[in-house]
Amino acid sequence: MRATAAAPAPPAGSAPAAAGHAERGSLTILVVFFTLMALALAALLVDVGNALNARERAADIAEQAARAGANDISVPALRAGIVEIDTATACSRAANLVAAYGARGGFRATLSCAPPSPQQITVTVFVTTKPLIAASLGNFTVHATATAAPVCGVTRAGQC
Repeated sequence: MRATAAAPAPPAGSAPAAAGHAERGSLTILVVFFTLMALALAALLVDVGNALNARERAADIAEQAARAGANDISVPALRAGIVEIDTATACSRAANLVAAYGARGGFRATLSCAPPSPQQITVTVFVTTKPLIAASLGNFTVHATATAAPVCGVTRAGQC
């Protein structure tokens, strides 16, 4: 009779050799994949928040610029008892305010001011910003439009 040698037993706590080799490193690949996905989603969240902030900033600057233009009252018309916007200087006053916001805020803001009527001024402000994380996408520009009119005050209760 012939004696056969038994194969050595695997060390305690280890999986069989055939099954262990097939799955080696698969958990590492999953961890790396989900980490990259989490970082991509975080970057998207930061950049979308930045875009929303730029839109709100543009709306705020447009409203302030329109008010600045509407506050530029025509002195000769006021002496005649009429409250009117000074159409010659209202847009330049609004543009100065937009330039001051841009210089102080560290972003690029430009203004489009329609020729004002004596009763109202409409301005459009464009704010250009760059994504923080997804910088390869390039800059993006958001805009907001606001209109303002001079108000007579409490004695006339509203528009002139």
